[in-house]
Amino acid sequence: MTLNQPLTGDLHDMIATVACEAALAAGIVAHRGFVNASPETLQTQQKAGFFDIVTASDKAAERAACDTIWSRLPASRILGEEGGWQGEGETTWIIDPIDGTSNFASGLPFFCVSIAAYHAGKAVCGVVYDPVREELFMAAHGRLTLNGEPIKPFLRGRTDREVEVLTNAPYEGERPCRAAQEAHADLVNAFRAVRRLGSCALHLAYVAVGRVAVCYESKFNAWDIAAGIQLVEAAGGQVVAADAEGRRIEPNEDALASVKRLVVAQAGFDYQSSCLSAVMAGGTL
Repeated sequence: MTLNQPLTGDLHDMIATVACEAALAAGIVAHRGFVNASPETLQTQQKAGFFDIVTASDKAAERAACDTIWSRLPASRILGEEGGWQGEGETTWIIDPIDGTSNFASGLPFFCVSIAAYHAGKAVCGVVYDPVREELFMAAHGRLTLNGEPIKPFLRGRTDREVEVLTNAPYEGERPCRAAQEAHADLVNAFRAVRRLGSCALHLAYVAVGRVAVCYESKFNAWDIAAGIQLVEAAGGQVVAADAEGRRIEPNEDALASVKRLVVAQAGFDYQSSCLSAVMAGGTL
């Protein structure tokens, strides 16, 4: 995939262009590491445990994204999953170089690059790039595009019974408690199907473009959700975010780290009658 959009004098346009360039640069590295997988390219290391890993390709992809950003917009500070906070400037970038690392390391072709950009505290753009399918989902100027083409998703269904839900819960690393098992059973009983695809950012992107009606997540970091939330908002979808105590919050740049549970849904989906509203309130899944 190539990018042919020229830089303009508008700073937000420039940021959006650089975000695409950075996502593509990281995607090239990730795709190469996936296709040519070897013990050297993977070099899997544990972070929080056996269920939370990083590979050499994660680190290389993040470097590619950061180098692209700083070469074009030096006055940038970046929060990367692997490198933490780096740099200074009014433009903030939140990067997950490979969201879905476990899939990536296992040879499953479902992972992506996620990049969100903010300037002076305002959301500017969100990009999620799937290098395997060469799909670049982007939110900028209040518009949602896929590979540069505007997207107008149709409603998949209004109620739980009519649709699938995407969720990675319950999560690896510890045995789910009985309450969490019951909450997951409620999802299985309520929805037409429950799908666990292994990439939070792609889950959100798929809701944004209308491939699925709703998604629920409850174990993530800012880099997992920052770009995807912008995609859903640009599509006119619903974003329901809650903190650790279950209080509703706006998932802006400053509050992203406080978001602990998240539902995103298509605009016409009836969230209030969905079992997800009870799951969000219960906080056990």
